[in-house]
Amino acid sequence: MTLTDQTPPPGGTSAVAFDLKFLRERAAQCRLTDEDLAALTGIPTTDFGTRLTPHTLPAAALFTLARALNTSAESLLRQPGPARRPAPGLAGHATVLHAALLEADRIHPDDLASALEWTPHRLKRAATALAAHLEQTGSPHRLVHTDTTIHLTCAPDLLTGKQRQNLHHAGHTAASLAPGEAAALARLLHHTARGLTPDLPAEQIPRLANRRLLDPVGEQPAPHPDVLFALGLAAVPFTQPEAAAGHPSPRPAADTPPSPGPR
Repeated sequence: MTLTDQTPPPGGTSAVAFDLKFLRERAAQCRLTDEDLAALTGIPTTDFGTRLTPHTLPAAALFTLARALNTSAESLLRQPGPARRPAPGLAGHATVLHAALLEADRIHPDDLASALEWTPHRLKRAATALAAHLEQTGSPHRLVHTDTTIHLTCAPDLLTGKQRQNLHHAGHTAASLAPGEAAALARLLHHTARGLTPDLPAEQIPRLANRRLLDPVGEQPAPHPDVLFALGLAAVPFTQPEAAAGHPSPRPAADTPPSPGPR
């Protein structure tokens, strides 16, 4: 895009100006080109910094532009002033997505779109814009978006392997389970311990696998070795060299009754 963040030259009769930064972000999210914007406003985008003002753009064109950008006309204009913050309802979709991922951690894209009351297409556009924004601004966040998961991760090479391992061993990495995940994992552990055939719903399998709750090897769903290790049912976690080198993952013994406790 060739838009700039310049404000109109001093001496204008109105303190209201176009928020060109927000306009540029919305145009990128809506996949509008410079030619599209010039056609909507009647002003070449190279001149937006000096010619695009509330006085030069008729009200009808302003509302047409706002509709094309899927936002309100008011959000395209800004009032100069200290510490002015945009209203929450006017935040860009990429910003809303960023906030949601800080709340939700790892989540299935369909679940996130449903929670945000968005269409899958809107989520995909917002994810594309957010991924580009994080790269361009040098943010420590990076976006991971696949068919089965969407989440934020750390930019590579910011933390050493030793630092990440220290956080992992100290238990400070994100590991909370959604109620549905916890119920599915508990049922899977029960079936595995009893030697029963796992009956996980098909839609649960990729989500549990992405959360490292399912064994990455084997034809039938089974608890991840790290889960068994955390419960004291395996000798080593999967991340140990001897466990990752092809050694079979320990399983809970089938039909093993619990040891009698003190009477």
